[in-house]
Amino acid sequence: MEINLAGKCTLITGGTRGIGRAISLAFARANSKVVINYNSDEKAASETKSLLESEGFSPLMIKGNASDFDFGKKLSSFCIEKMGKIDILINNAGISHNTPFLLLEPEEWKKAIDVNINALYSVTHPVLRHMVDKKIHGKILNLSSVCGVRPVAAVPVHYAATKAAIVGFTYTLAKEVGRYGIQVNAVAPGLIETEFSRNLPEARRGDFKKFCPLGRIGKPEEVADVVVFLASDFNSYMTGETVLISGGL
Repeated sequence: MEINLAGKCTLITGGTRGIGRAISLAFARANSKVVINYNSDEKAASETKSLLESEGFSPLMIKGNASDFDFGKKLSSFCIEKMGKIDILINNAGISHNTPFLLLEPEEWKKAIDVNINALYSVTHPVLRHMVDKKIHGKILNLSSVCGVRPVAAVPVHYAATKAAIVGFTYTLAKEVGRYGIQVNAVAPGLIETEFSRNLPEARRGDFKKFCPLGRIGKPEEVADVVVFLASDFNSYMTGETVLISGGL
């Protein structure tokens, strides 16, 4: 099954590292125009831009905090100005700190809420208004986590709480905007080979492999492939769902 997103314009938040980078590359390879948002990591942004350009793509990059509502409006306007429209939104911006709840400071809790939840509102609100106003039957994909769907041992409380909120956001927003022909779904990865997972103690990685039916940690590309499918015309009837990509965890 070959997915071709030619003529589609995609906005990806947090699109320069880990799963986000794999998603950016996958959408470009599917012939979508892409705008990639990042917050602060200039090195990762430069590497991602160079990677896509090495394959003949011309990504647009824009730096800014996705959790800031004023920037969310600026980001939407930038995409519309440069691409003419927004067909697909990938809400991938997020953070995770491996801090036990009893050691969690208020600032760290607030930051998790800000980045993992508030960014959903800040970016989705103006993009969705654009889709509705222009009668675009768009696709919105939100990155949650398996720990936001079912209990997973040794996962930070603040991370699990915010990822569970994304599931609720996805389901209820899909109910609200389905009448406009807009589909909203979420993807919930398990442990994926990213900077976060590579920095986990080997014992934690070993535990995951032990309890994962497929016996291994996932690859960012495996998540990106599902996201591309959900954003494509092959997905014409799924909305409000959260798809787990966890190796069966």
